[in-house]
Amino acid sequence: MSVACVTLPVSIASGMLAYAPMGAGYAAKGAVAGLCGAVAAGIVAALLASSSFIVTSPRASIAAVQATLAAHFFGHGASGSDPELIVVATTLTVLLAGLWQILFGVLDLGRIIKFAPHPVVAGFLNAIALLIVVKQLGDFVKLDAAPGRWLRIEHPLMLVFVAALAAFIIWLARSTSRIPAPLAGLAVGTVLFYAGRTLLPGLDLGSTLGPLPIALPAMSRLVEIENTARASLVTLAPDLLLVSLTLATVATVESLLAFRVAQNLADLPPRPPRDLIAQGAGNCAAALAGGIAATASLQQLNAAFGAGGRTRVCGITSATLILVAGVGLAPALAAIPVAVLSAILLATGIALFDRWSLRIVRETLARRPLAGRLGAWQNLSVVVMVMVVTVGVSTVAGVLAGVALSCLIFIVDMSRPIVRRGYRGDEVFSKRVRSAGDAAILGRTGSRRAVLELEGVLFFGNAENLSATVRRLLDDVDMVLLDLRGVSDVDVSGLAILDTIVSSSRKRGQTVAFCNVPSNLPGASMSSVGDAVPAVTPTFPDLDSALEWMEDKALETATESRSRPVALSLGELDLFRDFDEADVAIAAPYLTACEFPAGAAICREGDDADRVWILIKGSVSIRLRSSRDSTNRRISGLAQGTTVGEMALIEGGKRSATAVADEDVMCLALDRAAFDAILRDHPKIATKLLTNIVRLMSQRMRRVTEELRVLKG
Repeated sequence: MSVACVTLPVSIASGMLAYAPMGAGYAAKGAVAGLCGAVAAGIVAALLASSSFIVTSPRASIAAVQATLAAHFFGHGASGSDPELIVVATTLTVLLAGLWQILFGVLDLGRIIKFAPHPVVAGFLNAIALLIVVKQLGDFVKLDAAPGRWLRIEHPLMLVFVAALAAFIIWLARSTSRIPAPLAGLAVGTVLFYAGRTLLPGLDLGSTLGPLPIALPAMSRLVEIENTARASLVTLAPDLLLVSLTLATVATVESLLAFRVAQNLADLPPRPPRDLIAQGAGNCAAALAGGIAATASLQQLNAAFGAGGRTRVCGITSATLILVAGVGLAPALAAIPVAVLSAILLATGIALFDRWSLRIVRETLARRPLAGRLGAWQNLSVVVMVMVVTVGVSTVAGVLAGVALSCLIFIVDMSRPIVRRGYRGDEVFSKRVRSAGDAAILGRTGSRRAVLELEGVLFFGNAENLSATVRRLLDDVDMVLLDLRGVSDVDVSGLAILDTIVSSSRKRGQTVAFCNVPSNLPGASMSSVGDAVPAVTPTFPDLDSALEWMEDKALETATESRSRPVALSLGELDLFRDFDEADVAIAAPYLTACEFPAGAAICREGDDADRVWILIKGSVSIRLRSSRDSTNRRISGLAQGTTVGEMALIEGGKRSATAVADEDVMCLALDRAAFDAILRDHPKIATKLLTNIVRLMSQRMRRVTEELRVLKG
């Protein structure tokens, strides 16, 4: 009963939408066709499908496709302006769509259809939503040829009533799932309609559906087609086949989504082939009984599950209740206001707009990496193309144009080299500041570390080239890092090649690592590269952490590495370079030993800069507070043997960042008062300290400049 209450107003409104091009006189016939389609498709699909609570019924998105076909036939020479012939033609597309769906199920093409380019699907749904909204508002907003006027509004009170009721339905649907929004809109709108007419008899709120021509058994015009109609339909065959294929594809995509939701809700075993055959048979039955296409509906599915539906009995009984309501409550249904059904359709059209498309619009305007913006612009161009052609020409032309543009973009992406650029570890370093000795080691061994920045689509056409490039690199390097920040999609062949690259490098005793792995690619073939490569493969969230890991590995294998776990002496520190034993003996009393556990803040952003810390054991991360939120972002690191906050000795002021211990840290602190004492009592020692600080800062600036030159080149 809950499902029937949800399905009833949607089926009536969908039938009205499909028959809208034939004029207001066909509103009641469309409502009857929607009811009969819901009964026939609901019962047949429930009987043939796997036992579940999936409910099949007409939907506005499918009915809009039929409406565009009817509007197209009105200008066709073969059909002329014969509404009855157009009804037969649109009904025939439902029958053909059902046969297409049965074929999809027999050949198990559901797995292929669900991989249709999402921008094409999104653009098509947006176009259908726009058509629904324009159709409902078009009855009130008209073009005006009068000089100085562009538009005129007819029936303004009725327009306000429809818009307000649609807003209520949308608000209720977003606020709660316990109350079916279409049913609530039908009830509230009908009460307000009759209350307004009672209190203000002259109030212009439109008419009602009127008598519903329901007859049993319900048969469509397909059962008795005249010879002249057959001849006309033959000339329309190409359009009928193309539109029916589009109708079947859209219905299949929506059904597959409903199957997935049902599987998640009740842990149902997936049986797409059988369920698609059931959907096709349901549409064949709907064509013979009513003429309005149907599909598995998410709204009815959720209503069924929420009310306790678990088997096919739910779909059968809900369809039977709709039949009883259509026959026994025909006078009550005839009294439903047309404005209320228009509001339901308007709300449905607005809710049908694809949210992913809106996110793509934001991404095109956001400040993102070039590769991300380019991909967003490409997706947006496909969405807009499909919408424009679908609304301006036809649904078939819109889908074909979108697929063609997607293929063109795909070919262009394929033609680009997958490797954007490459560099070695002696050209670009991580942001971790290291001692002079460790920096020298990394400089000498940098040519043994390679980084490849990838961009575009990794697929069978360029994956082998990437594999060959990595193999050549591994002939003279120890580690290769693949930066996937610019990768927009990866197909199955690309995943297989990545796995082969990792496996072969491991056999050679070498390492291939990944960074900037996309977490959600638009391609349905892959959700994460991390799922395709072995778990032992090093994977990092960003380039800097990957470079730092490679440098640490290089220092561990270097026999002369100075990154030892033991504490360093003063003579081994860069700050005391060129100090003899006497100088060290003079400076040592001014230093204060201190320790920080892992995770402790050595200093915080905004604190007074009154001392410098010299790391004799452990490492530190430098973090900066984000201007967008309260999180702290890691911008660099400091290794054993380096200094933290050396600018305090030069300019004082406030700390510009926060320093956090990565591990247990031992350090020596030199505060401002102690340095002033050294400057007063031992000026030569102070001069050496300042000279070393300036030298270290100069080295860091020079390295950053060289990295920028390499990256820019």
